[in-house]
Amino acid sequence: MTASLRNVAIVAFAQRPIVTRDEHRMATEMLYPVVREALAQAGVERDAVEYQISASTDYLDGRPFGFVAALDVMGSWPPRQDLHLEMDGAFAAYYGWVKLQAGDVDSVLVATHGKTSEGQPERIFNLALDPYYHAPLGLDPISTSALQASAYMARTGITDADLARIVARNRAAGARNPDAQLREAVPAEVLQRAPFHVRPLRESYLPALGETATCLVLAAEGVAERLCERPVWIHGAHHASELQTLGARDLSRSASARLAAERALALAGLASAAEVDLIELSATTPVEELILLDALGLDGRSPDGPVVNPSGGPLCGHPIMSTGAIRLGEAFRQLAGRAGARQLPQASHAIAHGAQGHCLQQNVCFVLGTERRWR
Repeated sequence: MTASLRNVAIVAFAQRPIVTRDEHRMATEMLYPVVREALAQAGVERDAVEYQISASTDYLDGRPFGFVAALDVMGSWPPRQDLHLEMDGAFAAYYGWVKLQAGDVDSVLVATHGKTSEGQPERIFNLALDPYYHAPLGLDPISTSALQASAYMARTGITDADLARIVARNRAAGARNPDAQLREAVPAEVLQRAPFHVRPLRESYLPALGETATCLVLAAEGVAERLCERPVWIHGAHHASELQTLGARDLSRSASARLAAERALALAGLASAAEVDLIELSATTPVEELILLDALGLDGRSPDGPVVNPSGGPLCGHPIMSTGAIRLGEAFRQLAGRAGARQLPQASHAIAHGAQGHCLQQNVCFVLGTERRWR
């Protein structure tokens, strides 16, 4: 099976700094400069890229068919193949990887954008729940995350102090990231003084919702080397989903994250996640981080093992539709030596994770490396 796969790499990544509300730009105005920057990194114009994917959602922007305007920004003339995916950009990148594996194209542009401030995410994402039993209760992503946190804490015995330490570590990392929304390190004891939003999650344990735009360029072997001095190769990738109904799942675990990680690691030829240097997780609460590390076979309370979220992760900025794409972009920056003040020394392998849906319903996992996977 693996002998027939193509070597595919990330060759460029651009991102606007995450802000709570960009009052001076529409979504397309946010997107245009990152598309131009990503193409400039690759040293090409738009005509050199054969396929394009827009990851966005009209429900938040309030502009029907908003992705059509995004196509204008991405470059829709002369006509070329394109796709609109109403999922996080990490899933769009996975689709682009599959498209490249099919051999139909040699290069893919993935763009994400979202004006979160123009919608009401808590009401909109209520509609992603079971329409008969859960949505009518008025549950939103924070309340379902609190259910998940309660289940995990009951099963494992972790404490409020454990959660505060995880958030403090992410906030300290985010202070070194110029693209993060929250850029101030906060001690764990200060975080523990915040009031509960929904028990057991304090206000300080929740992600800052923001908005941004990102652009990734993927290319197959033979093209990637011409577009990037240090391409970052996708060694393995997998996507898995589980049931929508919360009561039919063990919320203290993530079966789909475990499956996605196991399949991606196997494709990469790695025995375990402990073999990588860093992991970027789309964990929007400290409990989600622990559950995802469990799914990867790692102990989230141990100081040993790969560095987790050296960018600060979603707890320092959660721009819906772009959060997972940023995890992939941050892993690319680390392995390509472009991470600036947060650069890890001699990083050669990374895991990037994206998630969507309540309580980690859908997960995608990438294993990345500085060398080609297949010869």
